[in-house]
Amino acid sequence: MRTPLAWLNTTSSISKLALGASGIGFAVLLMFMQIGFLNGLFDSAVQVVRLLDADLILLSPARYTVPSEQRFDVKILDRIQPNPRVESVHPIYVDRAVSEIRVMGYGTRSIRAIGVPTGAPIFVDPAMNEKCALLVQPDQILVDRKSKRKYGFEKRDLQRLQQQEVELSGKQARMLDWVEVGTDFVYDGTIILSERGVAHFFPTRNGVAPPLSGADLGLVKLKSRDRASIEAAREELTPLVGQGVQIMTKSELIAREIGFWARNTPIGAIFSIGTVMGLVVGVIICYQILFTDISDHLAEFATLKAMGYGSNYFLRFILAQSFYLSLFGFFPGWIVSWLLYYGLAEWTGLVMRLTTGRVALVFCLTFVMCTVSGLLAVRKLWAADPASLFR
Repeated sequence: MRTPLAWLNTTSSISKLALGASGIGFAVLLMFMQIGFLNGLFDSAVQVVRLLDADLILLSPARYTVPSEQRFDVKILDRIQPNPRVESVHPIYVDRAVSEIRVMGYGTRSIRAIGVPTGAPIFVDPAMNEKCALLVQPDQILVDRKSKRKYGFEKRDLQRLQQQEVELSGKQARMLDWVEVGTDFVYDGTIILSERGVAHFFPTRNGVAPPLSGADLGLVKLKSRDRASIEAAREELTPLVGQGVQIMTKSELIAREIGFWARNTPIGAIFSIGTVMGLVVGVIICYQILFTDISDHLAEFATLKAMGYGSNYFLRFILAQSFYLSLFGFFPGWIVSWLLYYGLAEWTGLVMRLTTGRVALVFCLTFVMCTVSGLLAVRKLWAADPASLFR
């Protein structure tokens, strides 16, 4: 039975192992947080789109990103309702420029207001649809629980929330309940109200035209929801809506939004550079750990070299030790990152998802980080002369 020297050498000193694992774990934490912020930007930007239950989404071609306020004639939706492939068509109204809210005791602030058709199940989450069905009066609103604290919304006691005095665009509003939407880098908070509420609070949202004459998004749900049916329905509906409206699938719109933020803002590059810096820091830390360990046990390694163990053996030895260090450093970093993700999501309202794919990515980066460090450190062993070490 072969002696697991790499494992024994890694775990021989608990204090050294803990110190090394904490250093690698710090690099893991850096990578997790940079990737978390980067994807938090993208996830938050498309969170509202992901919440919508639609196969096809209509929007103005001038609407280069969902937060921009370019609208299309809501009557266009009437043209596609009779199509046999279509199950339902609903308009969505989104306002920010004219939407200002003030909770008594706090300042007046802009907020995203989403107007939804009364009684229409437009969200993927049935609980959100049930709450939207409560919006029977035009002055009633639902509040995003993840809205930032500066608005002053009560977030724990529902009765106290309902008792808060609120003005929306200069008119009294009644808060009924919470929903969960999330903030992003454009919106710090969100409320949901009915179509009648849009007309009530924002009568000038379309200038001199009726407030509900311009829709921001059109949601089309199809009877058959497989990919071929969705593409066939889009081909049939495109001539009906004309050039004034663009038809996109939900996944296409999500991809376009992520692409917009990735290409047109420096934030994506900043967090990507941060991830690389975390990787570099990890390589340096892991290299120092391995180099110090080799230096401390150079006499023992020289003995093995004198006994005939070749370069390949020492390469496998150091790479195995690098792998063990990556494991000991990765899991604490993962746990701390999960706690920080949760805390930041609660504090900022951003969507911070620690998905399996992202965990796998950071683990692979950690393994690469420690492997590179091992390859750099093993050169000292290859260059060592056993005879000179025993003088």
